Amino acid sequence: MRRGQRLPNNQAEVVFLDSFVEQVAERSVHDQIDVLAEVIRLCDEPAGKHPLRAPLVGWNTLDVLGGHHRVVYRASIVNGCGLIEVLCIGPRSGDVVYDIACALVDAHLLTESEVTALWDALAILSIIEEEVGLDGWDYAPPPAPDGMVRAAVAAGVLDESVARLMSLNELQAALEHGWNRGEPGPEAAVLAALERARSRAREVVDARSIILARLGGRCAVLMPRAGARCIRREHHPGPHRAR
Repeated sequence: MRRGQRLPNNQAEVVFLDSFVEQVAERSVHDQIDVLAEVIRLCDEPAGKHPLRAPLVGWNTLDVLGGHHRVVYRASIVNGCGLIEVLCIGPRSGDVVYDIACALVDAHLLTESEVTALWDALAILSIIEEEVGLDGWDYAPPPAPDGMVRAAVAAGVLDESVARLMSLNELQAALEHGWNRGEPGPEAAVLAALERARSRAREVVDARSIILARLGGRCAVLMPRAGARCIRREHHPGPHRAR
């Protein structure tokens, strides 16, 4: 993208080549958070400062880690949806990062089976969404099967209005841990569900309100790489989310 161009609504599907995730995983947690936070900011400023020439035409670079390293990425708009593809990270000096990028492009590795979505990368690296400037709660996952919902309601662990807003994994956690000395514990059940979705849920003041917020409108933009519609809230900032 050229300088001054914007992504639709400053939103994008963000994907990483698998090797980039492996490169970042080798760094300290502090560096991981710093790099991913800078990548996420590309949703607001996708054009970057260093458009590359052949054989990397169409790619750009982003300075990270105090300017000592660069991330090679490509920002585009596909069928009305912003897309940020992150290729690699490497030292700024000696053109090392460009050698890495050229090798990856020549290997034709940018296929759907070779990329990792932003939210999956956060899970792989055990990074909490808020640490990189994201809202970890503003999404609505696919609901659990009707039979499981009915079982949770019949057991008294959850009321139906809340149970129908949970994913399969969340509802399983609620059924496993939503008990106090053998008696149904709806509060414990909701917290267990949120902990299954994301760590540090015990710091939440009102877990039930987070679940009920899923009743709000969804973004629903169709993401080109995920082939799925965004499940974050309407008008969310930054990266789209598939699950």
